[in-house]
Amino acid sequence: KVLTNMDYLKAFGRTFYISAVSLVIALVLGVLFALWINKYSGITAYAIQLLVLIPWVTSQVVGTLLWKWIFSEDLGVLNYLIKQLGMAPLKVLSDPNTAVWVLIFVMTWRIIGYAMVQILAGLKSIPKSIEEAAVIDGAGKWQLLRYVRLPMIKTPLLISTIILTLSNINNLTVPLSLTGGGPGTATNVITISIYRLGFESYQFGTSSALSIVLFLVTLVLSIGYVKAVKYEV
Repeated sequence: KVLTNMDYLKAFGRTFYISAVSLVIALVLGVLFALWINKYSGITAYAIQLLVLIPWVTSQVVGTLLWKWIFSEDLGVLNYLIKQLGMAPLKVLSDPNTAVWVLIFVMTWRIIGYAMVQILAGLKSIPKSIEEAAVIDGAGKWQLLRYVRLPMIKTPLLISTIILTLSNINNLTVPLSLTGGGPGTATNVITISIYRLGFESYQFGTSSALSIVLFLVTLVLSIGYVKAVKYEV
């Protein structure tokens, strides 16, 4: 039944789209932040790490409700500042197109810190002698990153990819607290469907079936990631 229901299939597709975009942005920014922090040491490095890591350790409900208040049409800080500039207020959470990107933004904001810490740990483990040898051989900054650093942080990147993929796909708190699946079904990810079927409509069979499908999908994705990078323990 769940595999032939178009509403559930669209919810799965929406979930993968939002999760994938958020994951890619988080990994790219995580690498950039890690490379930036890796240049510093002492209190400066710790301060930057702390600021970037705060979203990951902050309660999802608290962080999401804070962003919901910021983007609120009537009482939000964003629209207050826009009105002060004499511009028309934005309806970001009631517009299907912008609501999706707001959800992606909040989910990405939450996971960047985890990606940064994992990648930074990988960068710190690279022997200085290898980087120095590459520089002596004429490697520039881009070549050093592409041929030395990225291959040697393959494991942290893999771990971050798996953990953050599972986190995004199975995340209920952020989409439910931020948009509730709306407007319409624009941000109705599969976890919201599972939650509402089980705890609002009491259709436990359908809810359980969707949960099992979601588990199998995440299992296949995890195995695929490991096989793709030929990871060995």
